[in-house]
Amino acid sequence: GIHHTRRYLCEWQSFLCRYVPAGLLEVLPAKLNERPPRYYGRDDLETLMASTNVNDWIKISEMMLGPAPENFKFVPKHKSNSYEG
Repeated sequence: GIHHTRRYLCEWQSFLCRYVPAGLLEVLPAKLNERPPRYYGRDDLETLMASTNVNDWIKISEMMLGPAPENFKFVPKHKSNSYEG
């Protein structure tokens, strides 16, 4: 139901937030050891979608699926350890 959809959406955001659109990189191909630039979207929603903060992902799910239950907590299954956010 909605609980599984919310969890899936948050997992997808945890994966998607690691990638910067290629058009924003100054030099292509990007070097793997360089940290991507801080990404600011064209509007607040786009910036929110690029956030690495778990609370922002829950806020996005609430925009689409309605308020989350009070006891809803999300911990990403996978974490990128390449650099600090």
